[in-house]
Amino acid sequence: MADAIEGSVEVARVDRSEPRSWEQTGERHPADFALICVKTPGTIWAAAVAARLLAPDGVGVTLQNGLGNLEVLAAALGTARACAGSVHTGAYREEGEHDRVIATGPLRLSLARGAAGERIETLAALLRATGVEIALVDHAAPLLWRKVVVSAAVNPVTAILGLPNGALPDHPAGALLADALAHEAARVATAATGIAFAEADAARLWREVAAATATNRSSMLQDVCARRVTEIDAICGAIAREGARTSIPAPLNSAMALLIHALEPTGRSV
Repeated sequence: MADAIEGSVEVARVDRSEPRSWEQTGERHPADFALICVKTPGTIWAAAVAARLLAPDGVGVTLQNGLGNLEVLAAALGTARACAGSVHTGAYREEGEHDRVIATGPLRLSLARGAAGERIETLAALLRATGVEIALVDHAAPLLWRKVVVSAAVNPVTAILGLPNGALPDHPAGALLADALAHEAARVATAATGIAFAEADAARLWREVAAATATNRSSMLQDVCARRVTEIDAICGAIAREGARTSIPAPLNSAMALLIHALEPTGRSV
């Protein structure tokens, strides 16, 4: 979250591992913006905290993977105060005596204006002043679906094969599987949004992203290796659910959700 002060911003980090440490911060300085960056299983918690910390006209922005996060945020804040963005920079945590996060390049974001309009323009200006590359779009749906199509192709396949992103296009079976997942996701995206998403564009897009984040280990690969619950329900699982809703078969995404669940600590089914 950020609160503008004389041309600068005050930033407070809110961490689920530090229970209720955020309460006094919000009481002293109601926030203008809350950037939601938690994994999807924590979205309900993050939305509730944002509702407590934001000023009455404050805006929450989900920068998360997958589908469904914007709807959770809107339920907590109201549609006019809930917006979405997409992060285009890969990063992974390098564990050791001192953990550090390794990024694949400069931080690049896309933000959807949505109903917040000028408020998102203000946020974009603040972030640009810190060196973040920002692209603004009008509507969230194309932005979110573009990201989820790429995530469905790259994240689960790299997690199962244990590959960095850049190795996936050169893996004979892995690349074919990623293409098929992207094609299927594009068909569902077209039916769900009414915006044409060509299968060829979907396959090209995931390959471009894999090349741009070549050294990155996908977040799902990191979660599987660390024996953590993944975000598969918000990615392949969400595509499968939207496919069922729109009568577009998505058997590969359904199967991938099952396979990733089998690698999670509980080995649970969808």
